[in-house]
Amino acid sequence: AALALDNGLARTPPMGWLHWERFLCVTDCAAHPDRCISEKLFMEMADRMVADGWKDAGYEYLCIDDCWMAPTRDENGRLQADPERFPGGIRKLADYVHSKGLKLGIYSDVGPMTCAGYPASYDHYEVDAETFASWGVDLLKFDGCYSDTPELLGDGYRRMSLALNKTGRSIVYSCEWPFYLEAMHEKPDYTEVKQYCNHWRNYDDISDSWSSIKSILDWTVRHQDAIVNIAGPGGWNDPDMALVIGNFGLSWDQSVSQMAMWAIMAAPLYMSNDLRSISPEAKRLLQNKEVIAINQDPLGKQGYQLFKDEKFQLWERPLSGQAYAVAVLNNQEMGGPQTFTLSLAILGNGLACNPACSVQQILPVSKDLGVYSLTSPLNVEVNPTGTVLLKV
Repeated sequence: AALALDNGLARTPPMGWLHWERFLCVTDCAAHPDRCISEKLFMEMADRMVADGWKDAGYEYLCIDDCWMAPTRDENGRLQADPERFPGGIRKLADYVHSKGLKLGIYSDVGPMTCAGYPASYDHYEVDAETFASWGVDLLKFDGCYSDTPELLGDGYRRMSLALNKTGRSIVYSCEWPFYLEAMHEKPDYTEVKQYCNHWRNYDDISDSWSSIKSILDWTVRHQDAIVNIAGPGGWNDPDMALVIGNFGLSWDQSVSQMAMWAIMAAPLYMSNDLRSISPEAKRLLQNKEVIAINQDPLGKQGYQLFKDEKFQLWERPLSGQAYAVAVLNNQEMGGPQTFTLSLAILGNGLACNPACSVQQILPVSKDLGVYSLTSPLNVEVNPTGTVLLKV
C-alpha cells in the first residue's frame, strides 16, 4: 500500500479539453497560426472555456498533448518548452490557466522519446516530475512509445507515479500502460494499474469517425469482465479520452451516441475540438447537465453491455439513489428509425423497476416518459447509429 497511488484525486472521471485528436502535431505557426501547438492556442482555449460555459459545466482541465517540447533538454537536463511556440514557458501558461479557475495538463512519455520524437522521461522520471510540479502542472498524460519491454514499461509507470506523489503537488496521473501491454501481447494487471494511475487508456487512438467509436465499444464489451469492476473513484478506464463531438466525422446521431456511451462507461471526458468555432448544437450536447451528471455520478460504477443482436445494443450503469442509466444503441447504418422493446424486468438484475419505476429520457432530447411497472414493456425509437439514453 505504501507504493500505491494515493493522491486523493479523480474521485469522479476528470473532464476537460485536450489538443490531440483535433490539432495533432501542428508546429508550423507561420503557416497555421490558429492550429499550431502553442501558448496562443491554449490561452485562447482557456478563454473560451470560461466565457462559453465549459468551466461551469465541469470541464476544468486544459491539456497539452505531444509536440510542446523543445528538441533537446536544457543545460540542466530538464525538459523545456519550444521557445518560439511557448515564449513564456509552461509556468507562464499555467499561471494564466489558473487565473481562469482552470487546471493545466501536460504530456510526456515513459520511453526515451515521445511518440512524435521529442525528448521524453526515460531515466528522468524524478526530475521531470519535479519540473512539472514547479511549473504548476495539475495533470500528466504519460504515453508509452519506445518502451521496448513490459518490464521497462511497468517500471517507468510505477516510478513516475511515485515521483509525482513525492513532489507534494496534486497531479492527476493519466497512464497508457494497459494499451501498450496489450500491444506487446501481455495481459494487463488492472488491480496493479489502478494502484498507480488515476485513469488508464485501454485502446488505440480515437479518430474522428464512427468506425473508431464502434471499435472502442466493441473492445470494451469484449473485455468488460476484466475492466468494469476495477473502475471507481480515484481510478477510471479510459477508452481513449477524446470526445470528437463538434468536429467533422460524426453525424448528429453518432455524436449523441458518443456522449451517451462515454457517460455510461464512466469515461474521462476530454473534448478535442475547436471551442472557437464549435456549433451551438455540439456545444449543447457536450454541456448537457443531465448526461454529465450520469458520467459524474458519485457511486462511481462503470456501465456494461447487457444485450446485443444485429440491430441493437443495451447497456446499463448503476447510479446513486438506486437509479440506473440505460442506453439503447441502434447498430444499423442504413434505413430509418427502429423500435426497441425494453423489458424493464432485466434491469439491475430485476431490481431497477421492482415494483415500479419512473423513466426519463435524457438523449437525444429530454422528456419524462412516465411511471412503469416491472412487467410493462417500454418502446423506444432509435435512429441508425444513434442512441437513446434513459434514467430509470
